[in-house]
Amino acid sequence: MKKEKIMTLEAAVSEIKDGEKIVLGHGAVTPNCVVEELVRQKERYTHLSIFHLIYLGNPIHLERGMEKHFRVYSPFINGKAMRDAINEGRAEFIPRHFSKVPSLFFERGSFQPDWGIVQVTPPDAEGRYSCSLASDYTLPAARAAKKVLAVVNPQLPYIGGDNFLTEDEIDIIVEHSSAPHTLPAAVPNETEKQVAKYCAELIPDRATLQIGIGALPDAVLALLKGHKDLGIHTELLTPGVLELYKSGAITGKYKGDHPNKMTASFTMGDQSLYDFLDHNAEFEQYTVDYMNDPVIIGKNPNMISINSCIEVDLYGQVCAEKVGGKVFSGSGGQFDYVRGVGISEGGKSIIAIQSTAKDGQISRITPLLGHRNVVTSMRNDVEYIVTEYGIAHLSGKTEAERAMALINVAHPKFRDELTKSAMEQFPSLKYHL
Repeated sequence: MKKEKIMTLEAAVSEIKDGEKIVLGHGAVTPNCVVEELVRQKERYTHLSIFHLIYLGNPIHLERGMEKHFRVYSPFINGKAMRDAINEGRAEFIPRHFSKVPSLFFERGSFQPDWGIVQVTPPDAEGRYSCSLASDYTLPAARAAKKVLAVVNPQLPYIGGDNFLTEDEIDIIVEHSSAPHTLPAAVPNETEKQVAKYCAELIPDRATLQIGIGALPDAVLALLKGHKDLGIHTELLTPGVLELYKSGAITGKYKGDHPNKMTASFTMGDQSLYDFLDHNAEFEQYTVDYMNDPVIIGKNPNMISINSCIEVDLYGQVCAEKVGGKVFSGSGGQFDYVRGVGISEGGKSIIAIQSTAKDGQISRITPLLGHRNVVTSMRNDVEYIVTEYGIAHLSGKTEAERAMALINVAHPKFRDELTKSAMEQFPSLKYHL
């Protein structure tokens, strides 16, 4: 590291001027120390624009009153603090598929950054700094920014792929040691285990998987340990993948893109996962505009994507972003993979949900999407909806047939009501009953 680039945290943050735009690194490598210093220096700012997606750690920049100093922008919401800030108008939501987030930072993009603020490992023998657990939009933002502030953290795992910054690309270095953020393991309930069982039935040997985080995805992975020659091509790598790898089920032999490698855009999990990935040549990370490009996804035969949603209506329209018209999450990479799987030979896109919400009071299969809710994945692209009551295969079916398939996997106590609504929506349904 060039000594002239090394600064104290306080001095480094003092270089960030009011009115500028900054992009924070993502997820498990969120540069919290920089945000904490920004808050300490908040009186210097009346409108500093901050962009990030998943923010792990204490989101003090989102506390009420901070909007007088910082304006936060995000295409994906995690946690109550960000959700409240968006829905109260103290922060801004940008609708955007994950694959298209990096294009916001470059020429003609709406958020061209003055600063990319990232956490990286110490340099390797070639002088490259690994972006560790997040390449995704983090690396493109650093490449697009006028200046880069890099927090060099020796506790981060070193991960290869398209995941490096060089010394010449970094303007300021802050040396700081802290453990990467971890997420506790989620334990599936009995309903999630049943949903997972139906999902697993759709996954053949030699499939390549994209799967999210949480109890349900890990429950699916736990059921695949007897499979052979599975591959991983995913936006997010999770602890469940490590357990599946240990079983011998993952080889990547039949992947169409980066065969024999597990590939992802970012990683969140526990310390054992991070330790496994450190200097592991079998795993690589790439930017999200590559990993989530539908054409790249479609190169993998038997590509299987498993995602979730908030609700699905009888047309097969999927909403994963709003509840009661209020922003809850974001589109993330769901539609990227739905589209990519549609290109894959033998591919299957699965939307997996529990049939009800609010302790069984509300059906998540509805006649129409809720008032002011939005479509995340369009009905023409949605293939499989899976609940604890079975599998609804929608692709190629008529409107009436799709409605029937969805009603059959809804909770039984809502089926009569849904059938009544379907009869009004789809006149030909009377010929199917």
